[in-house]
Amino acid sequence: MKRAPITEALIDFRVQLGEGFSVQKFEEVARQINREYPTRAVIRTVLAKLDLGGPVAKQDLQHGELGVLVKSPDEKTRAQFRMNGFTLNRLEPYTSWKEIYPETIRLWHLYAKVASPLAVVRLAARYINKLNLPLPVADLRDYLIAPPRVPEGLPQVLQAYLTRLIIHDPSVGHSAIVTQSFEPNPVDPEHVTVLLDIDAFRDVSLKPAEQGEIDRVLGQLHDFKNDIFFGSITQKASELFE
Repeated sequence: MKRAPITEALIDFRVQLGEGFSVQKFEEVARQINREYPTRAVIRTVLAKLDLGGPVAKQDLQHGELGVLVKSPDEKTRAQFRMNGFTLNRLEPYTSWKEIYPETIRLWHLYAKVASPLAVVRLAARYINKLNLPLPVADLRDYLIAPPRVPEGLPQVLQAYLTRLIIHDPSVGHSAIVTQSFEPNPVDPEHVTVLLDIDAFRDVSLKPAEQGEIDRVLGQLHDFKNDIFFGSITQKASELFE
């Protein structure tokens, strides 16, 4: 597929850190890669104490630092160094797995060196695809294997929809959250946009040094994601991106 409709790709590591780790140590990593990722921001969390009897008071809001976000000069590649893990995001234009995966692992090694996680507990490969379908679309089944169906006897004009499936492969332990959504595209009146969001993941218990097993699992998740993508669209849809 020459023009993959990928708007964002994420490779994610969830980890368990030891007690006493300081989020400030991620600043060390940010300084090491400042030339490649010159833009830096703090990732913050906000915890709120809810009172069903009234509004949230200011003193009930708790702010904390979760990690550091760095961006490449064009802001297309971003890396998150967080207390709960590491993520590399690649925005469009997407290049290829062969290009983004080595960079992911390079930065992951920097994360692991500074944070010394006790274990990797979850690995994921998430891809968000934007399918721009040319209008008029008489039947979504021309492009999607499993589009929503409006019951017979009701108006058949569909303005928007949202579906969410969780698929599990017990043979290897992989799962995927597959979300489809559709709404009119006000910017491009000649197309309608369907978002196909595939989040393939696996719960694991690995030491950071087990790089071979990490590579194997993430490679399988990438293949699983591809199987779901091509299993979700028709040949006619695939031809739009050749």
